[in-house]
Amino acid sequence: MVGDPKTLHDLYRVEAQVRVTCRSCKATEVWELDALIAEVRANGGNTDWRAARSALKCPRHCAAPRIDLLPLPYGKQRARRRAHRHALINLSLQVLREAAQRSAREAVGTVEVRLALHVLRPFVREQRLLTEFWRAATAELRHPWTSCHLPYRWIAQRLIEQGAEVDEVDRP
Repeated sequence: MVGDPKTLHDLYRVEAQVRVTCRSCKATEVWELDALIAEVRANGGNTDWRAARSALKCPRHCAAPRIDLLPLPYGKQRARRRAHRHALINLSLQVLREAAQRSAREAVGTVEVRLALHVLRPFVREQRLLTEFWRAATAELRHPWTSCHLPYRWIAQRLIEQGAEVDEVDRP
């Protein structure tokens, strides 16, 4: 998108969110497009890009608002991608955690564990940690000291160091 859109509805093409900024008090808010259009209409304005600014109120309700609008293209897509990444990482860690709990008694080298390790590959970025978990999961001689607990802790710790959002139950 080059330049300002003609109407707020034009932003649907780029799945945009809109940053509303008051130049008077420097307050900012990020609005979803549907909510912004509803707010403009509720305040009696139209959805023309320039006219929408006069129909919006300051986020802090200051006395003399001067509103600026800034489109944030693909805002929903980034939020969805972050949510999907969070779900992938935590579901994979849940599978590995449950396997680690059973690993002292039985071999846990199952398809589910293998898939969870494969899903975590781009996030961990260190193949050695994943290989260690798989080696411990498929060990033939089962002893209490041959469990997958330590490799699981290494993987979870690496994810936390990489900045991934790891749920509290999956933390080492």
